[in-house]
Amino acid sequence: MKKVICISILFSLLTGCSGEEDIGSYQNKKIYEFSWCSYNENYKPQDLNNELISYIGFLNNLESRNGLKKETKYLNPYEKFDGYDFIWLDIYENELQKNAFSEFSINSEVFNNWLISKKEIIDCDENKQRFYEINVNSDYSFSDGDQTYIGFCKIKDGFDLNYLQERIKNSSLFSEKLYNRNLLIPLFKNMDFDLVILVETDFFSKDLNIIKENKFINHCEEYKNFASNSLLFNTYLID
Repeated sequence: MKKVICISILFSLLTGCSGEEDIGSYQNKKIYEFSWCSYNENYKPQDLNNELISYIGFLNNLESRNGLKKETKYLNPYEKFDGYDFIWLDIYENELQKNAFSEFSINSEVFNNWLISKKEIIDCDENKQRFYEINVNSDYSFSDGDQTYIGFCKIKDGFDLNYLQERIKNSSLFSEKLYNRNLLIPLFKNMDFDLVILVETDFFSKDLNIIKENKFINHCEEYKNFASNSLLFNTYLID
């Protein structure tokens, strides 16, 4: 129970967003946008699934007509936490496409009707966390129900992001498993971490220490009562 409470507090600390970075540093990189969501009373996952047809149709139409690509993933936590039921993750090809998507969405009756239905079923925190991606490995073809590991790193004094970036590029994670691995750099100010390591694979381990496995154990601060610095999700593609 102590671990669950600690993680819940951790996420509440991370949702305060302000002070975005200079757009020039990430304008050509993928943008990740995390939303913490809970089901409203008397609603369940199947209700959300029933309403996704119009949302998926809107995404497919934007891609076919305008070349705008957006991925959406449903991250279902392996452990249940107070405060949220799942994470809604939107991934944009870059900041320019994200802005274009917003413009099309505002003027779309289909999308606005979908938003009304979505808000009736789920309640998502308005303080979204935004990151830009530094790609490290893209060897794995992700499938519904596969695992997503998210590890947090507050860099210790004496090290910097460039050093860790080179170190992770020259290290392997699993010797016999394919995986995708990305560094996510926050586009908001916080005191809890400097980067996130996101790993996608079909390898399941509830005790995987993603910081240790990436050879960062001596470079990142350790959260009290949260020794692995990692969270595990079963992940589903919304497409």
